[in-house]
Amino acid sequence: MKAAGVDTRSPAEAGTLRWFITAWITVSTLLNYMDRQTLSVVAPLIRNEFKLTNEDYAHIVSAFLASYTVMYTVGGRFVDWIGERVGMAASIVWWSIATMLHSLATGALSLGIYRFILGIGEPANYPAALRATTSWFAKTERGLPIAIYSSGSSVGAIFAPPLIAWITLRYGWRLAFLAPGALGLVWVVVWLHIYHRPEAPAFERAVAAPLRWTDLLKDRNVQAIFFARLLADPVWYFYMFWTPEYLTRARGFSLAEIGLYGWIPFVAAGLGGVFGGAASDWLIRAGVAPATARRRVLYGAAAIAPLGIATGWIRSTSLAMLLISVAAFVCFVWFINTSALISDVFPEQVVGSVQGLVGTAGSGGGMLFSLLTGFLLDRSSYAIVFAIAGSMHVLASLILWGMKRDRSSLRPAGAEGVA
Repeated sequence: MKAAGVDTRSPAEAGTLRWFITAWITVSTLLNYMDRQTLSVVAPLIRNEFKLTNEDYAHIVSAFLASYTVMYTVGGRFVDWIGERVGMAASIVWWSIATMLHSLATGALSLGIYRFILGIGEPANYPAALRATTSWFAKTERGLPIAIYSSGSSVGAIFAPPLIAWITLRYGWRLAFLAPGALGLVWVVVWLHIYHRPEAPAFERAVAAPLRWTDLLKDRNVQAIFFARLLADPVWYFYMFWTPEYLTRARGFSLAEIGLYGWIPFVAAGLGGVFGGAASDWLIRAGVAPATARRRVLYGAAAIAPLGIATGWIRSTSLAMLLISVAAFVCFVWFINTSALISDVFPEQVVGSVQGLVGTAGSGGGMLFSLLTGFLLDRSSYAIVFAIAGSMHVLASLILWGMKRDRSSLRPAGAEGVA
């Protein structure tokens, strides 16, 4: 039974509902990544049709990341203000329509405009998902549901290459944008029907007055995660947007072969997300403080990230795919545990805003790195790009280690701080 937008089910019913909510949010992240990755799958065809250079393609990718960067912060604040139920629905309606508009592209300019519009709607999905998880799950349980719904992005990336390639080869690339956009509108109808906040969660709720932007930006822990993700996230954006291009231009893959093999790194990404969330939850249950557990997993993943540097130098395509998969695994360990770290450290009332700021850092870094990638590829090779990408998680770990503090200034007096 629901009243005034609040769920009043029995504990058993609520326990079932929260996992269904997690599953449905997983579908939203699946669609989110499928919609944004469609371009990278069909890029070889579109680039040939519109005669786009590497820098042209980089500018189109950056058009998406430019609006995504700004709207991650705005979207996080919007979700904290209006709530995750309406915030999520509004976001998905917007990006679904924007995805369908791509089918009308006639050249680089129109394609860049539609990518920019897409980037306005997509980022609010993640602050809304984190708020929903914070509402329905205790700290000791959040790593796994965050890993599950975040894995939807890798599942979307797994399905996207073969599905989009099949649609494109059979019906053309324009329908490849129409189909996933339409599915998003169906998702919203179900979400508005099922989602309501719990009336009395089985864990503590933080009590805090609304905070100003200056309060958020002054907090040392916000700064630590912000700058760490500024360096770490661009690695994933590189692999997401440029892997099909790399396989085509450097390894000689056809569109059919991209559909056949291009999903492999995203399986590794999904496994990294689930492993990262489950591992830090296990450490917490073993007695390690939540924030400390998340950071230990982050540091461990960063230690293997430099293996990706070898990708641009080796001759074996199979080994290159393995190294790309390792990098994808590391990226999702970082996504999951930094998001869980936000929910561990900060009051519920601001997790959307903090997640938005952190997402802005990551996508802003991704935009700059994509522009750098296009510049370097038109003048050099992928080897230098893989060398830079393989170093960035190590640098991010050093920043996180050096800047973190044992207590957040955003937490009410007497509440648990960062361990």
